[in-house]
Amino acid sequence: MQKFMKSFYAVSLMGLLAGTSLVAAPFQWGINGHTVSQEAYFHVPITTQLDLVSELGAGWYRMDWGAKTFQGSTARMDELVAEAGQRQIQLLPVLFASPGGRSKQATPEQIRAAATTYAQAVVSHYKGKITHWELSNELEAHAMIRKGETSRSGKLWKWDGDPDGSSPDHYEETRYQRAKAEILGLQEGVKAADPNARTIVDTAGWLHFGFIERLVREDRVPFDILAWHWYSEMGDLTKVQGKLNLVELLKGFGKPLWITEINRRDGSKGGKEAEQAEYVRKVATQLRATPGIEAVFFYELLDQPYFGKDNPESHYGLVEVVRGSDKKWQVKRKKEAFATAKTGMTD
Repeated sequence: MQKFMKSFYAVSLMGLLAGTSLVAAPFQWGINGHTVSQEAYFHVPITTQLDLVSELGAGWYRMDWGAKTFQGSTARMDELVAEAGQRQIQLLPVLFASPGGRSKQATPEQIRAAATTYAQAVVSHYKGKITHWELSNELEAHAMIRKGETSRSGKLWKWDGDPDGSSPDHYEETRYQRAKAEILGLQEGVKAADPNARTIVDTAGWLHFGFIERLVREDRVPFDILAWHWYSEMGDLTKVQGKLNLVELLKGFGKPLWITEINRRDGSKGGKEAEQAEYVRKVATQLRATPGIEAVFFYELLDQPYFGKDNPESHYGLVEVVRGSDKKWQVKRKKEAFATAKTGMTD
């Protein structure tokens, strides 16, 4: 825990030295989905999905947008943007570089160029209709050092498990450079198309702030908002392992803080619908009242049962789906967590 606190003071001091002033913004909340990338979301009409988001009282809908998806599903994306606008729901697309740009053979320069080209194209298409863009998803998890690899400082990681991610030295250099290239390319493409758009960089959560520390302090990647993902087994954001106030530490980076994924781990898997609902209620109440957190997005709107009963993705939804007589997925019912999310965030 001592090293966590050293990082905390270092990051906080960095924010003060930079003269950063974090002004509280109105709290916002939303929910995740996969409207243009997953089967249930293709079958359940976009209008139905957005009506559910509206019923929740959520103002945002977050989803993944890849380069191939943009090429093949532009009409569906256009429909989503139009229908969301009619309901005054803001969209938060998560941008992924083209498959070619992310290949293992691609150099950081090629990754950056592919990401820039894609981001500029998609943001130009929706300029004025979408204001925020997330720059890929959980790239730090892929960059983390593994057993048998050597860190940039020359330390050999000898252990089976991952490091906790709290140090910049916990990330393998080649994969870090590739991750940085994708983020930089997406950032440059977004800003080239729409200088007023806001950009977001996230992590998979835990104590992976060593990755952000390097992006911000060393490489000065100029994104606008810091996002964190958090699931129940990670504990309390304000008292990690009983001691560390992670919210305060992350505020030290001098950027607005959003939680763009949160839920009970495994959702309602194993008949734990009541437990999922209680977790959603608890964190909704807590995070709304936590200074420094400006937005929260629950993961996710619909179950995805086609992944199989043992896959958590089949159970994370606030809404259960079932196959209809036409073999397509359709809404069956709202789970208990739907009501607790709505109550916890809107009362």
